[in-house]
Amino acid sequence: MDLAERLPAEIELTVITPEFAKKHWQNINRIGTKFKYLPKNIFDSYYHPVLVFFSYIVRAWQVYFLLKKEKGIDVIYSCSDVAYADIWPAFLISNSRPNINWVSRIYHILISPQKRQGNKIVNYIAFFLQRLSFYLIKKRSRHILALNNKLKTELLTLGFPEKKLGVLGAGIDFKKISKFKQTKKFDYDAVILGRIAPVKGIFDMVKIWKHIHNYNPKWKLAWIGTGNAYTKRLKTLINNNGLKNSFYLLGYLEKEDVFNVFKGSKLFLCPDHENGWGLAISEAMSLGLPVVSFDIDIFGSVYKKGFRSVRIYDTKNFAKEIINILENKKLRKKLSTEAISQASEFNLDTVAEKLITFF
Repeated sequence: MDLAERLPAEIELTVITPEFAKKHWQNINRIGTKFKYLPKNIFDSYYHPVLVFFSYIVRAWQVYFLLKKEKGIDVIYSCSDVAYADIWPAFLISNSRPNINWVSRIYHILISPQKRQGNKIVNYIAFFLQRLSFYLIKKRSRHILALNNKLKTELLTLGFPEKKLGVLGAGIDFKKISKFKQTKKFDYDAVILGRIAPVKGIFDMVKIWKHIHNYNPKWKLAWIGTGNAYTKRLKTLINNNGLKNSFYLLGYLEKEDVFNVFKGSKLFLCPDHENGWGLAISEAMSLGLPVVSFDIDIFGSVYKKGFRSVRIYDTKNFAKEIINILENKKLRKKLSTEAISQASEFNLDTVAEKLITFF
């Protein structure tokens, strides 16, 4: 959505998205933009992974038939690496119309199903489907855009053709976010923004915050995000560990309230096990929040300052880093300055300009 607004007016843009996503596009005022909304299907209201997959299959066919009717398509831009509703139709149409330039994006490679937390069957299916998507992208996509240089190197080892591979990072509206003024008062010591899922470190975070609570029961953590399949289980763990008065699940928040919570916090936490970029990290850094994370690829490649990382699954040292930064105002101020400097390097306008060249 942020990139769409930055494309030049002479590009005629058609956005295809589900009906339930309409609310997110309502404020996009761009000349030369058409919207085609996919009607709701019977699986859209369910959160079970199997039914979500069926929902994607239905959407994939809906998109395919929409594209089939479209005349004069120059470019198809699929902005996902696992959502088959993007990739399968793009493959089929570009296969039958070789003159179309299919530009695809890859954000990260799913870690091995044996190592990934959560339902093992779902993990194996997701892994297989991403590899199937990779095969289709390699076969027909003209430009394949990795999210960062390290990911590009990894894709080369998976057999992606170097001549098709490019790097298109991500960006934020740094000037706008960094000038944000708080409109609602929130008071948290640490904040997380991400869906509630095992791969986002929900179970590790309970262990981490148990250490924090034992050290200082007055410190508070806010988790912004939803995830119907695991929310109930996470709530149970929070209650069973005596954290209900210090570990708060805020659910989905509109962007303004997200920034209000960020402004009312001292530290951003990233307990993710995998992540392609982490725009929430960039946004938090824009507002001066230092980050504590597990040592995943993006820390050291995308993010080079303004954070502290520990070995993945090392919950004890993760908690120690949180305590150290919250207790040491001088260190927190230093990391905050670094975080703002780091976030200022991620410019959406630059990303949009680069994307246009691939179009």
